[in-house]
Amino acid sequence: MVRCPPHPRLSAPIVTALAALVATSLTSAGRAVAQPGHPPPRGAAAPAAAAHAAAAPAPVEPAGTIVAIDAGELVIDFGARKGARDGDIVELWRPLRLKHPVSGKPLNERFRIGALRLVQVRGTLSLATLEGTATRAPATGDEVLVPGAHLAQAPVVAPSAPAASAAPAPTDPASPAAPAVEARPSDPDAEAVTALLKSLEGRAPGERAIAYGKFAAANGASPYARVLVEEARALMAAQEPPAPVYAVAEGGLRRARVGVAQRYTLEIDARFVGAVLHARRKGTPTYRSIPMGSVGARYWSAALPGDALAEPGLEYFVEGVLPTGVAVALVGSAESPRGAEVETLPTRVREPGQLAQVTLQSEIASFNVKKANDYVFQTEGSVGWRLQDVGIRAVRSGFGVLRGKGGSLRDLDELGLEPTSVGLTYGYVETELAPAPNLAFVLRPVIGLRDGGVTGGAQGFLRIGHDLHTNLSLGGEILGTVGQRGIVQLEWRTIPRVPILLRTEVTTQPSSSSDVGARVIGQVGYQFVRDLTVSARFSYQGRTINHAGPGAGLAASYQW
Repeated sequence: MVRCPPHPRLSAPIVTALAALVATSLTSAGRAVAQPGHPPPRGAAAPAAAAHAAAAPAPVEPAGTIVAIDAGELVIDFGARKGARDGDIVELWRPLRLKHPVSGKPLNERFRIGALRLVQVRGTLSLATLEGTATRAPATGDEVLVPGAHLAQAPVVAPSAPAASAAPAPTDPASPAAPAVEARPSDPDAEAVTALLKSLEGRAPGERAIAYGKFAAANGASPYARVLVEEARALMAAQEPPAPVYAVAEGGLRRARVGVAQRYTLEIDARFVGAVLHARRKGTPTYRSIPMGSVGARYWSAALPGDALAEPGLEYFVEGVLPTGVAVALVGSAESPRGAEVETLPTRVREPGQLAQVTLQSEIASFNVKKANDYVFQTEGSVGWRLQDVGIRAVRSGFGVLRGKGGSLRDLDELGLEPTSVGLTYGYVETELAPAPNLAFVLRPVIGLRDGGVTGGAQGFLRIGHDLHTNLSLGGEILGTVGQRGIVQLEWRTIPRVPILLRTEVTTQPSSSSDVGARVIGQVGYQFVRDLTVSARFSYQGRTINHAGPGAGLAASYQW
């Protein structure tokens, strides 16, 4: 929107200039007819020299520039504040800045490559599309001129003097001389300008400037084209009066979370009939516009959807809509938006503190893949509650099912005896005590049922490092008649969304044999959604080089 001092009728400079031009043109034409044979006025005998003297061009300032190209539409910094309106046709020029290969002097020029139609005009920016074809593909940096602005540099060619009339036929000296009649032939150029001025009575200065430019572009041979272009440039360059002050109270949009909808509320002046929130990811060129809904007198609100919030940050501004349809920037602007932090996505949990978690894991491990007589299959599930970093950190309860076969190497490999079957169904309660954030003790008493009755066991760990970050656990387990094992486990959580677990075991399981076996385990997980992680486990274990085999398993955890 262009704000200029009010013009109730016509601009005084153009009325004066045009009146003088029209009067001079008509008077000269009338005298030429009324006084045939008289020499033309001084200077009229050399129209080419006068035209050449008036042809010194002055640089034309572009009305705007292409600042971005978005989905086939051109974004230009020529908006309503400079007099632009939806549907206007503007010219597209390509600036060239070269260096002369011989003299080394800079050469600057611009060339017209096509025309644009303004399809959506805002306060400072407009969207435009190509009108017709262009000699070159539009690019950022191309300049936009109001139609006819380049004609301000063209010389005004004075109309040639009419040819002298033929000498009058001889008359009778005795008859009285006929009085001379001053002829006033019609001037199409003057009539066209007069019609233009009448059609623009009461129009805004910006509208008049655009109309002058269009007329000059369509009537380049008119002697009034130059003064029309000069008047259009003067109107466009008029300084705006101070912008009105509107009351604004912003609810604030300081911090946001990735993927979580964020509501934004604003209190604005009662003169506005609407508001629009424009937001974009920090570092991107285009905004996403979200109309705000009324939530009471002067209050407007909009919800930024979760997919609009992404790292590394958010930029936004708000425009209010007046009853006239004009949009006014109230909070920030397209050129200087406000900023809001977006919290980075945690690798495993929302934040330290209270957290509920459910886990389920299952694996099979073979100690003798050649004969399938020494293996263990175990499934375990748990539910727990994490309370705090220091003190009683967590409490968990779970169950497990263990099945397998085994025996001593002598019985299985040398004597070829049948393996012993092992079965245990058990439950446990686990407590984690943390004297410091990076140090904790995990204690788990176990009780279960086997074929021969009730049995028990225990498991314990020393955890070094925070349980929600990379940490190292050292511990062991005694489990009824199943056997014993010592454990070293590293949880590596430095890659976002990808927790990694490395584990080694020394064990006599599954049949409490005196022959010790070793296991190497690797587990990799992926956080598919915010609180769900699925992991795959691979292992290799054996008691001798010829009594060994692989293993595999799956695990899933959900936390909230």
